[in-house]
Amino acid sequence: MALKAELEELEPNKVTVKVEVPAEDIKKAIDRAFRDLSREVAIPGFRKGKVPRRVLQARLGMEPIYEEVKQSNLPDYYAEALKQLGVEPIAEPEIELDEIEIEEGKPLLFNAIVEIKPRVEVENYKGIEVEKPNTEVTEEDIKRVIDATRDKFATLEVASGKTLGEGDYALIDFEGSVNDQPFEGSSGKDFMLEVGSQEIWPEFNKELTGKRKGDILDVKVKMPEQYPVEGMAGQTASFKVIVKEVKVKKLPEADDGFAKEASKFDTLDELKEDVRTRLEEAKKSQAEESVRMQVLEKLAKELDVQIPHRMLHDYAHQKEHELEARLAGRGISIDSYLKAMDYTEKRMEEEFEEEAERLIRNELVLESVIRSESIEVNDKEIKEEIERLSAMLGIKPEDYRAALDKRGSMEEFREELKQQKALKFLGEHAVFAGEGGNIAAGEAEAEPEKAEKEEAQEPEEAGKNPEAD
Repeated sequence: MALKAELEELEPNKVTVKVEVPAEDIKKAIDRAFRDLSREVAIPGFRKGKVPRRVLQARLGMEPIYEEVKQSNLPDYYAEALKQLGVEPIAEPEIELDEIEIEEGKPLLFNAIVEIKPRVEVENYKGIEVEKPNTEVTEEDIKRVIDATRDKFATLEVASGKTLGEGDYALIDFEGSVNDQPFEGSSGKDFMLEVGSQEIWPEFNKELTGKRKGDILDVKVKMPEQYPVEGMAGQTASFKVIVKEVKVKKLPEADDGFAKEASKFDTLDELKEDVRTRLEEAKKSQAEESVRMQVLEKLAKELDVQIPHRMLHDYAHQKEHELEARLAGRGISIDSYLKAMDYTEKRMEEEFEEEAERLIRNELVLESVIRSESIEVNDKEIKEEIERLSAMLGIKPEDYRAALDKRGSMEEFREELKQQKALKFLGEHAVFAGEGGNIAAGEAEAEPEKAEKEEAQEPEEAGKNPEAD
């Protein structure tokens, strides 16, 4: 006989799980408890593990046995009830152990009060209108990629007599101090700076502009009030700077020679065509993702659901710990970071909770679609995804799987793949604003339509003399 479980809602996202465990299961649990205790209790005249039940019962009574049944079996009964009811707890349950009565030959009844993750049933998730993303690849797009590649192959050439301007490079020596005391990173030799770069202090950009080789500068830098290094915040640092050389960036010509050097192609036209193909694939992928996220965000925004504060708080707490760990690896405390960012801990937590609200709503939508569409992920799909991710990371698939198994994350991995399939499903059943039919069907119908037009043109084309023009 199977365990029975019922759900009674106390308030939004808080329920009582009522559990009834069959008498047969309780009898088996009591028998196991006797066997376990017989291996632990030393009774003269008997070897451990060989103490008869009647002797144990006479010596100990039934209370220790019943207590052992509760401690050893209640977590499993509770977990089975949750699985049967399809609810996901977000906190430890409240179970009054002292009120649970066990009697051999009778079912075991107990209640567990627990906060649970909300469960929603999303309707009308097909045919959601979305804005059509732009997938056109322009000549300007191609030029940007080519120019970025040229920039990677650029060289720096000395520009004798030139004054420094934005985009030029200055080779400098510098020495700095605060209150006549040097500090970490305050001096350097043969240091190359790009004038106008956002990566250097604005005062350096200002003072270097218009200078030439051989100029000596005195640069004053006001350190930010939130500067994270102790003793430096708000102070004025003085730098003595010598301009040793002025250099300019020289980009290679966009020609066949450049194409050969920068790629596997022999001509610039071939390189451009490859860039176009890759951009088209990238834009198509971005468009698909845009459509999916538009649908998901629309559905999530319209959800009539109250997210438990515990879920928001737990997420924010986890993100804060992750941030602290990353900062600690760089030798920065969370307090210094917040001061430098002009943030408060309360504001940071509020932003993490806003992020949690959005992500949880998205997840609830996807879980509803998974249930409604009976979306599953088989072992073959898991194997293929592990192989794909392993290739990206440059590790062996078996090592990736072993890491998942070690963390006990295989089921979580399977659920993530289900959500990916659900998200794809939503995108395929969306419609572009002002257009009929879902997106996937629209793409499928485009090819026959194109073929019909080509067939209609064939007689006319066949009658033409290719040399007549």
